[in-house]
Amino acid sequence: MKETTRRTITRRTACCAGWVLFGALAAGCSSSGDHADPTSSSAGAHTSATVSGTARGIRVVVSGDVPDARLREVLRDAQTAGRRVRQVWGRSVLTGTTRIDVPADEEGFRRHGGSVEPGAQIAATTTADDRVVLAPSLFTDVTSQGRVVVLTHELTHVALHQAASVDIRRWVVEGAAEFTAYRATRLGLARLAPQLAAAVRAGRVPAGPPSDARFRSAPQAAYQEAYAWCAFLVDRFGLERFTDFVRSAAPTAGADDFAATFGASVASQRGPFGAFLRARVGVETAASRPGG
Repeated sequence: MKETTRRTITRRTACCAGWVLFGALAAGCSSSGDHADPTSSSAGAHTSATVSGTARGIRVVVSGDVPDARLREVLRDAQTAGRRVRQVWGRSVLTGTTRIDVPADEEGFRRHGGSVEPGAQIAATTTADDRVVLAPSLFTDVTSQGRVVVLTHELTHVALHQAASVDIRRWVVEGAAEFTAYRATRLGLARLAPQLAAAVRAGRVPAGPPSDARFRSAPQAAYQEAYAWCAFLVDRFGLERFTDFVRSAAPTAGADDFAATFGASVASQRGPFGAFLRARVGVETAASRPGG
């Protein structure tokens, strides 16, 4: 992927009323590109329209008060995103109709259920009824490839019905969506999680997944750590066990459900996780040096 596709904006996910930060491609989703068309700055500039289509069993309906060309672009990107979600989570997801709203301005974004937080650009929101609402910033601050990443993240929430799962640990919900969204980009961890990569190079290696509190105090770091932890679990235990764990995660579950799925405690994975991060970031350890 070209460097020009790597645009960073704050992204968060309304399903958890938290922050999602796409550190390399796009960032900004809330669960609870091309350049902007100057005529789309007013909610009344266009008559509300709808386009729909089906691709490999994925039914998508896109509605909004923006030009038809934009609606069709979102439809195309959403169908690509849906296929990527099903590649990870199976053909049993996204079997119903996926609905995406494309409001023309921030007022419309809020009216349709989009989350707007002071001091942050939010690219999209997945609502509790599994509807995706796209912010105007998605078409001004994110490239076409980045929009597919954003939509893949959101459609993972839809596929797993995570927008209403506000009590499940944040790293499970957001890490799973981040992993799914980034998987097809084939970019390295250092580019997808630059803040984490810098910490690892400085010798600050996280011991495991980020806590819910870390998502509040250091959201960018937390989302990158959640992505990295999930990528590590897939690398070490395989995609099937990882997806089984995410599907079975319950609000009251703790260390026992992790051990039941992976046959190991979170604490026992501290060393392997650190080795995984250092290898992916390219940090040479004393043991790996000649004569070390």
